[in-house]
Amino acid sequence: MIKFVLILQICSVVQMDCMPKINQTPLFNTHSDCARAGHVSSIKLLDEIGDQLVDRAKLYVRFECKAVSES
Repeated sequence: MIKFVLILQICSVVQMDCMPKINQTPLFNTHSDCARAGHVSSIKLLDEIGDQLVDRAKLYVRFECKAVSES
């Protein structure tokens, strides 16, 4: 059965670099569920980091939903 893993990555325009990717759990049954969770998780992550650091480092969150086989 195919599932989808949400992978988040925090990047900085100022540093022109990204932190290591973060695999999220749980796995999602559909790509659309994973994509929605990616947007929600990105907003939550930026909120946790805080406006000052986000603005200073010009941070943004990239995400992808990668298909994986569940055994």
